[in-house]
Amino acid sequence: MKRYHQRNRAAFFGALFCILSSNALAVVLQFFKGDVLDHAIVGEISTTIRYVLLLFSFILGEVLLYYLYKRCSAQYVVGCVRLLKRDIFGSILRRSYVAYSARQQGEYIAKLTNEADAIRDRRFKMLPLLFDILSKIVFVSAALFLLDWWLALITIALLTTPLYIPKLIEKRLQKAQAEYLKACEENLSKVNDWLRGFEIIKNFSVERHILRRFDASNDNTMKKLLEDATLGAISQLITTLISYLSYFVVLVFATWLVLKGDFTAGSFFVAIGMIDQLSYPLISLAEIIRQLVSIRPACDTMERFIVVETESTKGKALQHVAKEIRYQDVSFAYPNATPILKRFDLTAEIGKKYLLKGPSGCGKTTAVNLLLRYYDVNGGSITVDGVPIEEYESTYGCMTVERQEAVLFHDTLRNNLTMYRNISDKKLIVILNDLGLSKFASRAALDSLITENGANLSGGEKKRICLARALLRDTDVLLLDEPLANLDDATAERIEDLLLSIQGKLLLIVSHQFSEEKLQTFDRVLTMKA
Repeated sequence: MKRYHQRNRAAFFGALFCILSSNALAVVLQFFKGDVLDHAIVGEISTTIRYVLLLFSFILGEVLLYYLYKRCSAQYVVGCVRLLKRDIFGSILRRSYVAYSARQQGEYIAKLTNEADAIRDRRFKMLPLLFDILSKIVFVSAALFLLDWWLALITIALLTTPLYIPKLIEKRLQKAQAEYLKACEENLSKVNDWLRGFEIIKNFSVERHILRRFDASNDNTMKKLLEDATLGAISQLITTLISYLSYFVVLVFATWLVLKGDFTAGSFFVAIGMIDQLSYPLISLAEIIRQLVSIRPACDTMERFIVVETESTKGKALQHVAKEIRYQDVSFAYPNATPILKRFDLTAEIGKKYLLKGPSGCGKTTAVNLLLRYYDVNGGSITVDGVPIEEYESTYGCMTVERQEAVLFHDTLRNNLTMYRNISDKKLIVILNDLGLSKFASRAALDSLITENGANLSGGEKKRICLARALLRDTDVLLLDEPLANLDDATAERIEDLLLSIQGKLLLIVSHQFSEEKLQTFDRVLTMKA
């Protein structure tokens, strides 16, 4: 978390300067109040008026500086959170597809929402406030020493007692906070899963069952939140009781000084004001320490989440396939499973077309995933132009993959097709017409909005738009997983002809739907067995 502080230190030090100045004026104000009272008691009207005017000018200065402190403090917090959330999302994007899939989407959402917001509230917001409170304590303590050093020592000794409370229950605070964040993460994962299957829930009419499951998960989250809040309330209760007891003792001592004749009425008024100013900051300081202590494990976990993924990006990327990709005697099995590929051989050359067909579970998609470097082979080898594929961390640079499930973003049609690259509208319109999407083949339609995951499109339209996106990328290798799924016969035939007309690329298609009469157009059709 230190780097976020460093990147926003200008705002932090601006806040620090403003609050130091504001608190210094607040202490000076207390002395002026005492002087106003002493001069008023003895009837010095002109002097009293002069002090009152000075008092108002100091009040105005204190209020203005405190406002600037709040502005700088807010700028510091917002700057830190902005960088933190960017790092979290960047860490997610840097993961390999396999590493990303190891977690549920809800866990990533929890990182960006609940956990980032908890760090914001319990760390970034607390740091400027900590210096606010500490500066108050320092200035007020110094002022008390000016009044009476015995009073200052007794006040500081008694009022600092509550600061030890958070330290005594540090482990319980940290455990309560960690359990709450974990419960939030699990709850969001479940909600994300249910929303993804919204149509199925409606179709099976299981809303009540899902709501009961949500209630159980949500109740557990709220239970953890209540435990965390209760522990904080107990800590603050003990702190407040000790503070008020200490305040009463100090008040009795100050009264004794007045009766003794060591204090004037004005000095007593200043002393009480100072003690008031000191007691609240010390109570607040105990709460700030509690917040900082409880959030420390979450900060450490977040640091590991971000840093580990940053360090994982090593090795080189494959940018070009000049001649061929060769599978030679390849075997592969997922962890703790029987082999899905055994002695698999295929030599795929640039400019040629290949079709993998066979029943579900025969390893068609796995063969594609090995090319994308999602896994390493267990036996045999895969080479690209004679170079072992293991030498490359990524092959995305020269391969475009399009899966059976159509994935579209909540954005314009143009951005979904181009993926933010500079491609002319003319080229976009041509490919849309070729794929039977003429109703989208206009500049106005390209600017139209596609709702989340293409909810405002038919299944076939979504599929063809995704295929257009893959063709527009124009890489050496095109990997298509069931490109004819969810298409009517006429559209499927049109896309078959389009795919078979592609020249100059290595086309590898996984499908069991290609027309029998067009199979001979492929350079090789490989029928795989379970």
